[in-house]
Amino acid sequence: MDKIIPEKTAVLVIDMQKAFVEPGAALCIAGAKKTVPAIISFTDRAREAGASIVWVTRSYEADGSNMEIPRRRDLEARGLMGVLAPGTTGIDSIEDAEGLEPKDEDVRIVKPRFSAFFGTELLKIIKERGIDTVILTGTTTPNCIRTTAYDGISYDLRTIAAEDCCSSATDDIQKANMDDMRRIGVEIAGSEELLDCFG
Repeated sequence: MDKIIPEKTAVLVIDMQKAFVEPGAALCIAGAKKTVPAIISFTDRAREAGASIVWVTRSYEADGSNMEIPRRRDLEARGLMGVLAPGTTGIDSIEDAEGLEPKDEDVRIVKPRFSAFFGTELLKIIKERGIDTVILTGTTTPNCIRTTAYDGISYDLRTIAAEDCCSSATDDIQKANMDDMRRIGVEIAGSEELLDCFG
């Protein structure tokens, strides 16, 4: 893998919120919790090296008005309207998953759809900071990680997925989506390998 310049890199932490991560939460992704230690280590060391850390969160209006139509229908059918609503607390909330502690210098954005770029200030922030590389972490790989990856490629950004810092409902889903992203030009590597490329 080619060298990664930290000052030109943004690490995106996508949807690592209690409602998606904590066991027993309504929208829990089975593999998400086990990625928390790797994400903590990676973001701490990437920040120290000079990379920007961007925490990307999802927030649903209680009435579902800002959701994709299929997602709204699904949550309505499951009786889960109100999950991830602004101001919620507890296991089904928008709060960061246990153990994740963004720093004051980090960036926070809220996204209204799957991609971290859609309807947000992310591209503007990236351009203002002279960033040309994004490293994706978080959940879930087939949805929010993958759509963000395709948008990153579309915006001519070097797009990398830190494989051990991403999660899916099953190992088979994780592998299939990583393989698909690799085929369209997303670089896939473990977080330790990526840190070794910082310089």
